[in-house]
Amino acid sequence: MRKPTLMRSMFDAVFHKPIMQAVDGYFQTFTAYAPRFTSWSGGIYEAELTRSIIERNADHASKLRPEISGTAQPQWTRSLQWQPNPWMTTPQFLHRISTMLDVCDTCLIVPVDGGDGITSAGYYPVLPSQCEAYDVDGALWLELRFPGGDKTLIEWSRIGVMTRHQFKSDLFGDGTNVLNPTLDLIHAQEEAEKTAIEQGAAVRFIGKLSQNRNPEDTKKSAEAFNEQLGASNAGGIVVYDNKYQEVKQIAPQSYTVDAAQMERIEKAAYRFFGSNEDIVMNKADEDTYNAFYEGRTEVFAVQLGYVLTAMTFTPNEIAHGNSIMFSANRLEFASNQTKLNVSTALFDRGIWCGNQVAEVFQSPSYPGGERHVIRGEYIDLDLISQHTSEQAAAAAETNANIAAIDGKKKEGEDASQTE
Repeated sequence: MRKPTLMRSMFDAVFHKPIMQAVDGYFQTFTAYAPRFTSWSGGIYEAELTRSIIERNADHASKLRPEISGTAQPQWTRSLQWQPNPWMTTPQFLHRISTMLDVCDTCLIVPVDGGDGITSAGYYPVLPSQCEAYDVDGALWLELRFPGGDKTLIEWSRIGVMTRHQFKSDLFGDGTNVLNPTLDLIHAQEEAEKTAIEQGAAVRFIGKLSQNRNPEDTKKSAEAFNEQLGASNAGGIVVYDNKYQEVKQIAPQSYTVDAAQMERIEKAAYRFFGSNEDIVMNKADEDTYNAFYEGRTEVFAVQLGYVLTAMTFTPNEIAHGNSIMFSANRLEFASNQTKLNVSTALFDRGIWCGNQVAEVFQSPSYPGGERHVIRGEYIDLDLISQHTSEQAAAAAETNANIAAIDGKKKEGEDASQTE
């Protein structure tokens, strides 16, 4: 019996062989009669620079933490906390979504079938070779085709669609073809450097013969001279006789992109992905990381939260406060002084508990750390009129008298015990 391939097994595990339904033709949109998404097979993930940028973006996105609100929490929302599907942990899930979104400008997230064809057990980001929108009984469905030949139809309402650069298409991102000129320049630079190394390793000479010779004798003289330049010449010395009037070495010259032009190429890649060299090289300081978080990671987190909320909950459940959001502890990248200032201010005012402060400093939680406390000198603004300076002085005097009376009682008790 032939063993099924991995693609077939994973396809069955995610979709459980759904029955293909009859379609009524392409779904009509405003801008295209046949809306279609095709995963790009270009070199955007093959170039070292762009892959490094994509990878670092995904690394920071993988640190996001899901926060599920509301009472309607089905099984697949619980799985989102640690393992959205049997093959990925939550950080791996977020990492792949970010990577697919950067490479293809579109990322599709489908529910993992719970086995009964009704319930969902988790989420899985799929990378079909082609996705087309169809009309099924007046509703929008997507047909997903995979490289192994598998295909399925699934309702648009059950799919999460993440997009970037969405303009021409009503449903999908417009693709990353705009980066092709930059990729071509990066490839040309790499080829030029390779050629320069190869040419620099070769020794070339130009010689002038001392007398006129026919083409055949000239060719034989050149071949005889070239034999001395081979690997068998261990001494590295080339000799020639009076047949040659003059022999000069040719200095290899090859064109490579200068530093200023290479910097412009790199900045074009950084602009496209919303990153910079400090982020990619892990040299970012607090201000640089905060700018990167707000400009890239937070945007990704907000869109992913809305997409998963829409595909998980019904409109009625969303109206009653059920939602999925993603957040990150940005203070983990801050300096110790900033961590201390923020933690002190929020802890003293009862906003944070002790365990939240411990989390900022990567310390373990402790018993009782879930309690919220507040500094004693703070007072409710609505009660300020009840706490004048005269009342405070009177209260202090009363407390002093009570303390004095208690002290005398204690002295009397000690004296009686001595007797």
